[in-house]
Amino acid sequence: MKFLRRTTSTIFIMLGNSCNMNCKYCLQHPLVHEPLTKEINPEIFDFIKECTEENGERPVHLQFYGGEPLLYFDAIQKVVEKTKGLNCTYGIITNGRALTDPMVDFFNAHDIPVMISWDGPHVLQTRGFDSLNPRKPLRRRILRLNRLGLSSVISSKAYPREVLEAMQDVSNEYYSLHGYQIMVNLDTIFDTGLPNKELLEVDYGRVEKEMTDMAVLYLESKLSGKQNRQEYTKLSFMESLFYSLKNFYLDRNGVWNNVTCSCGNGYTTLNMDLMGNLYPCHNTSVKAGNIHDGLFKYLNAIWKGDPTKEHKEACLDCLAVAFCKGGCKLVSDKARKETYCKLKRAMFVPVLSVFQRYGEKLVGDGHGG
Repeated sequence: MKFLRRTTSTIFIMLGNSCNMNCKYCLQHPLVHEPLTKEINPEIFDFIKECTEENGERPVHLQFYGGEPLLYFDAIQKVVEKTKGLNCTYGIITNGRALTDPMVDFFNAHDIPVMISWDGPHVLQTRGFDSLNPRKPLRRRILRLNRLGLSSVISSKAYPREVLEAMQDVSNEYYSLHGYQIMVNLDTIFDTGLPNKELLEVDYGRVEKEMTDMAVLYLESKLSGKQNRQEYTKLSFMESLFYSLKNFYLDRNGVWNNVTCSCGNGYTTLNMDLMGNLYPCHNTSVKAGNIHDGLFKYLNAIWKGDPTKEHKEACLDCLAVAFCKGGCKLVSDKARKETYCKLKRAMFVPVLSVFQRYGEKLVGDGHGG
């Protein structure tokens, strides 16, 4: 074997850290201090090939990432061209602002899911630009994507219900064009050293109430067997939480014994720039090694930067652990105590409570097996 020996599920292709926006909650601002190279080391394609061969029948997922990845579209095309025929899948997370019609055609031709970061009705207050402005041609271009998803960051300017309802409006329009719905995802804001704390001033009571109501909506829909397409985005998001809970309690017997970060960053998820340098996370600029390193040397560098084991005792006492599984290794102890864990609990504990209330009915009706 020529390169780092590993078991890999995902490789984040870190294309560069330039961006055409300046989002207030960007977690990279405090973490990225060195520019990534734009030069491509051709050895990365041999490395990706070895990863796919070592994985056997399981594909390796290549996730294009920035900065803003669309600013590096030439590199995206090159990676797809050079990995064609390998057992891998692709995806991209983008703000969408630089999207062109040829890009849409390329993503559609290669069946690449495109996740657009968008925060709903108050997106101008969080991101400063609305990629889905109904009066702009960019919205029509985005809706032309065959595999479209929307992802939002919950903050003091973006609450779960209003965001999902705004996503529903987009999904309705998308459905009329494609005959199927968009993918949806909600993340929560967290402080990696943000200079402006305004978006961290979340009304936790409002979050708890909205999550409770949507959990009830989802479970009543399951029990009645009636699906309302106008509630698709809420139901879809709640379904993802239901299966996360099912996995934790039924498949893992409610046991959480992780000593490394649950996202797998640095372990089963590799973060690689175009030169073949490896990083603990795709949101940092401090290298942990490269594709030629021995596994022990590389993992030692990753392990030193992962404080998950230090939080284990506190996490085991928290009901939200079933969903967040120890959280992000980039968040400081101070940020965890002040905002991070509070928002995780506000998002997930109400859902757990509702699911527990309805649990026997669901399992009895065959939905939990």
